Amino acid sequence: MRLSNGEVLLHWPLDIHVLTQGWYYNDGSLHQAVDLRTQIDNMYIRPVYAAEDGTVDQTQDWDGHTRTGMQSYGNMVRIRHAPYKGSVLQTRYAHLSSYCVKYGQRVKEGEIIGYSGVTGNVFGAHLHFEVILGGKRTNPLTWLDNDYTLATGREYQFNKGEHSVVVPEADKQTPSTDTTANEAKTVQAILIGPLDAQTAAYFDDAAKTMQLGADRYCALAVDAEGKAVMRCATLSGMDAVKLYQIAQAQGLKEEYFSKFVG
Repeated sequence: MRLSNGEVLLHWPLDIHVLTQGWYYNDGSLHQAVDLRTQIDNMYIRPVYAAEDGTVDQTQDWDGHTRTGMQSYGNMVRIRHAPYKGSVLQTRYAHLSSYCVKYGQRVKEGEIIGYSGVTGNVFGAHLHFEVILGGKRTNPLTWLDNDYTLATGREYQFNKGEHSVVVPEADKQTPSTDTTANEAKTVQAILIGPLDAQTAAYFDDAAKTMQLGADRYCALAVDAEGKAVMRCATLSGMDAVKLYQIAQAQGLKEEYFSKFVG
């Protein structure tokens, strides 16, 4: 968002804000980005959010093995935002398990654009986040607020004179107690199938356990023999992640389990 003092305050691309690598890697080499933790317990697939309103100006699908050049980013999305002080402002989100936007699509700040993963040149699950101004990468922490923690306490944070965005009093808002408003921002549609009846029944049981009503989970189609079934759910981001993990546990390949779509 644009603040009343003309500065930019970007939305955190994840719900959790744990810095694992900063502008410099922990070994002292230049990183020119930040890495954010996504692995909590056994879950590493987490919703990734657009940092500000903008237009998707680049997407990339990882080829599954190359770890150099642009392919080192794995599955990746880049968004172009409104100019800042006359220069092009962009954000990049890398190592995604999947993305749910396309080139040229307009997105809103806080909208889900994909899900974190371990694609590209990675040694563990995380989100690689870049902020690019006028074609040059800049320290992402200078575009975000100070609501973050350090994974080890040794992560590099700021160069001399840099700091988190200071929000003017005029821009500060009282947190809303309306949880439905936040829920609406993370609603996604998810497609699964075609499935055999047994696997479909497994998802039905999971939906009941997750207390998903008929308005959020429904049979989409059944073939003439009643064997192939597709399921559709309109879910919050975390419920979508849960269903994705169930699909993985069932051994469903990508061609049977679609990417998250908005």
